[in-house]
Amino acid sequence: MNQHTQQSQPSVYFAPIFPWQQQAWARLLARYDRLPHGLLFSGMQGIGKRAFVWRFVAWLLCEYRDQNLTKPASEQGGCGHCQSCQWLTSGTHPDLQVLPVASLPTEIESQYAGMAGDNSKSKNKKTSASEKATKGTKSNKATTPALSTTIKIEDIRQLLPFISQGSSGRRVCVIDNADQMTVAAANALLKTLEEPRDGVHILLISDMPTRLLPTIKSRVQQVAVAPTAVQSVQAYLMQQVKTEALFEYTDESNLAQQINQALALANGAPLTALKMLTSAWYGFRQIWLNAWMALRSGRRSSIAASDYWQKTLEIDDFIKLSEFMLMDISRYNLGIASLQRDVQFEPQLLQLPLESICALLAEIDDIKLSCKQNVQDKIAYDHLMASLARL
Repeated sequence: MNQHTQQSQPSVYFAPIFPWQQQAWARLLARYDRLPHGLLFSGMQGIGKRAFVWRFVAWLLCEYRDQNLTKPASEQGGCGHCQSCQWLTSGTHPDLQVLPVASLPTEIESQYAGMAGDNSKSKNKKTSASEKATKGTKSNKATTPALSTTIKIEDIRQLLPFISQGSSGRRVCVIDNADQMTVAAANALLKTLEEPRDGVHILLISDMPTRLLPTIKSRVQQVAVAPTAVQSVQAYLMQQVKTEALFEYTDESNLAQQINQALALANGAPLTALKMLTSAWYGFRQIWLNAWMALRSGRRSSIAASDYWQKTLEIDDFIKLSEFMLMDISRYNLGIASLQRDVQFEPQLLQLPLESICALLAEIDDIKLSCKQNVQDKIAYDHLMASLARL
């Protein structure tokens, strides 16, 4: 259950705190001597709550945590040098347990690095959205199977001895995707939350806290890490783009427009916006729309479209692009204006029954499942193009 692995990248445990999290960090550490037994870190994807939690874990277990309290929030955290921090770096800390396996720090690090702008490919070559759309390259598709994030009662039962055994210091248990606990697993965790043991901290992370049992939420304190200052978020994203040379832009005004649009499309989640701006599919939105119009009008065959996209985007990226555009088209059919200011829509061609769009989105879900079962990309592409042509 606690199978930490060796880490070769700079650890997320000691990564800089995001500027929009500094106030939440300061409030949390201000009550370090009376920290609650259970904490819930929740909010939409892309706000950086997992990076916040891993940094907090490093501070909780650090041997010199008290000495860092007088420093500014941006400098507080694990020292990175004591034995405890070294254990975290090597993935062998005896006082840390993580559920589920898919959320081990090595998994989080790659996710964090990609969303935070630490993109080695982007550093080596500046690529604008228009250039991506023109050149369109495809890399080999990873075949690693998706890891389950469901937490079952057996997982919680295996965790209980770790939580209940004695320790001279603090013990930390991180339960990611806590909303995916089964009812039996949540009930098994309740007893521990009701009868806390000194020095034990249970940190829950959830993208959808409404799915948590009310009894669980009533026994933990929620920590808000969502951004509230829009200006600090915009400044951070602009700095990331400039420092890491993530993509090309004409001037400061153009960059600000791109960032503001991405933030609006991401519902204000900074890391989701940054990931979107640097994704393989984002620059193809207008091309997708034009190609779809050509499919619907019969000006292009589904086979020709399939051949083009197979050479342009991996199937996973094309699916993300298709879902994104179809959701925007569905909003348009509900009378909601599109937030994409850089895409030219043809209103007369977008009048579609919402039932048809929903049916196609459900079909895309089936295609995603097929892709996970190693169905060939060509078959998935051919199927999807035929469905888009019929819409």
